[in-house]
Amino acid sequence: MRSSIKNIVFLILGGLIVASLMLLAFRTPWEFQSSHLTNSLDNPFQGMSLIAPPAYAIEATSTTPPLNTSRMSFIAYYQRISGWTLADTVPAFVNYFDGGNYYDGLVRVWDNGGIGATGSGAYKDVNVRVRADGWILAWFDRFLDDAGSIVWWGHTIYQGGSPPPYSTTSSRAIEIVFTVAGAGFSGYDMISMYDYSEPNATRLLIFGNSIYGGTANYYYTIPANSTMVPIKLLIRAGGYSGKLLVDGDLVYDKAGAGWWGWSTFEVNAWSKGVQHTISQYGDRSEACSVAFIMWSG
Repeated sequence: MRSSIKNIVFLILGGLIVASLMLLAFRTPWEFQSSHLTNSLDNPFQGMSLIAPPAYAIEATSTTPPLNTSRMSFIAYYQRISGWTLADTVPAFVNYFDGGNYYDGLVRVWDNGGIGATGSGAYKDVNVRVRADGWILAWFDRFLDDAGSIVWWGHTIYQGGSPPPYSTTSSRAIEIVFTVAGAGFSGYDMISMYDYSEPNATRLLIFGNSIYGGTANYYYTIPANSTMVPIKLLIRAGGYSGKLLVDGDLVYDKAGAGWWGWSTFEVNAWSKGVQHTISQYGDRSEACSVAFIMWSG
């Protein structure tokens, strides 16, 4: 009897061990990666999948011309099952072309969350196509638009905090169309994204913080045995009397009364198994900065 109970216990323990090993084995590289991210301010680290839009959304149809992906960089896209009443989306555009069953135009995305052509503060115009059949696509031109333009803060320059979870400037443009059209928007995580200028990228990571004076440090380590390879690290920064250092090297230093603006810097790929440090300094006013990394794996 004791022997039977003992065998049962060993069987259960063995099963648990095997199940644990299988779970570990099938963890995605990203899950392993995110468990090694630390941040002095406990800001959210966001991992977003990058998947190319289906051909039908990009190529020519009987009612729409093709989009030129050779000029595209980052794109956000979504298909609304109930379609669009195109006339309802007009207030979202700064200007647009009426193609009959589609609109092509520019949607202005304000850093402070405003909607419309006029406002105050910083903004970025995003290329948007809305199709009557439900597709909506928002993208940047790889030759004309700053790579850092995809980052949207969603608040004023005098407000601290991190970028909204799962959001980009392109997905914010899509949200604006939903808003003016009176359609229910269920969240940024429903929007798909891709980057035609980085076709091997499968993951996008955004992290950062806005500070109103003071300092902030971010610590980032790529596990030594990770299969993930960083394609690029971009840092977008702006503010009044702000500095940004990466591993002790000064990347950004801007000062000037009443000055505000954005600059984007590309930093060389980081070594694996080494903790890297981003240090952010703000003087009398806020210094906003953000970094984002695209991954292939």
